[in-house]
Amino acid sequence: MVKLHLCVFIILIYLLEFGLSDVIEVPPLNINQKDLMKHLSLIDIKIALPAIYVFGDSFVDNGNNKAILGNKDAIGGGYLPFGIDFDGKPTGRVTNGRIGVDFIATVAGLPYPPPIMGMSKIDRKRIQTGVNYASGSSGLLPQNGHFLHKNVINFFQQVDLFENTTMEDLKGKFDSYKGFTQYLSKSLFFIHHAGNDLGLTFEAEMAKKYSIDKYAKLLIKEFSKQLKRLYTLGARKFFVSNVSPLGCSPFSINTKNHSGPCVEEINNRVSIYNELLPSLLKNLQSTLSGSKFVLGDIYKVFKDVFEMPESYGFKDVNTSCCIDNNGTKIQVCAPNIAPCKDRKTRVFFDPFHPSETMHFLWARRFLKDSSVCSPINLIQLMQA
Repeated sequence: MVKLHLCVFIILIYLLEFGLSDVIEVPPLNINQKDLMKHLSLIDIKIALPAIYVFGDSFVDNGNNKAILGNKDAIGGGYLPFGIDFDGKPTGRVTNGRIGVDFIATVAGLPYPPPIMGMSKIDRKRIQTGVNYASGSSGLLPQNGHFLHKNVINFFQQVDLFENTTMEDLKGKFDSYKGFTQYLSKSLFFIHHAGNDLGLTFEAEMAKKYSIDKYAKLLIKEFSKQLKRLYTLGARKFFVSNVSPLGCSPFSINTKNHSGPCVEEINNRVSIYNELLPSLLKNLQSTLSGSKFVLGDIYKVFKDVFEMPESYGFKDVNTSCCIDNNGTKIQVCAPNIAPCKDRKTRVFFDPFHPSETMHFLWARRFLKDSSVCSPINLIQLMQA
């Protein structure tokens, strides 16, 4: 019996030591950089990052769709229960609290990058610490986001906004063009895209026109084009996330036929795209002088949780925390209906989007964990 207890103890120590058990409480709202670094055990790490520029979809949208669509549209996150753990304020984040890029900004010692569509002309001219261009339901291909909502900002339009507003507003803040280019080269460009392209848009429209193999290559071609545009504009540090296992979302599980815990047909589709990303980023880094491209494997982060939820502090991995207008947990959250109380142990807040706890997990794994980042982790990229 003593030997058995000793073996169990050794296994627990191993799990804790090698990251197979990863339970860290979500830090309080408005935590400062120093305390968050301590909370994450990031000791004696110096970061001198001037700005974070965020591009993507609803995983990283912090208010652009809210500004565009108003407070009544679910993809804008403009009503409660969205924001219930953000001082009870719906901010445009489609979750209960903060999103991953909020935690990343705090680690960098920067304010949350404000949504470009919610900024005044004066604010746009003043800001030098980064901007968020992400738009929920947007896509990589020019036509894709408009299938889900005609007013969303697709990736090329997000790059347009960076070029035509932020670039123009920033130039006057620097004494020389050299100083401006150095600032851009040291800033972080964080990109999370393609989930909408591979999800409902493909099923409703693109599957009629393309095989998934051809379609994935089309997405990669467009992605490459826009990444090169950002490089030409001055970006050098790129952190690119792949796509999460969409077939494991509560929406997919409850609306699609499947034999296992997830809808593998959808996950296989996502994997075909994800498998093309590493070579794209390697090729870009080898051909674009001075660039650094890091890939974040959010697919693996989610899969790790689904395989061992208790190791990450989760008790529910496949149901929505909020309730829809039909009284189910399959469609978007109904306005002003209280969500579940066990939000801290849920992977999903609504049928499509992660809870604040899951956002915190993928952010800190990207920051610290080289098993989900290649060729270096996010902290190392920020320090480069």
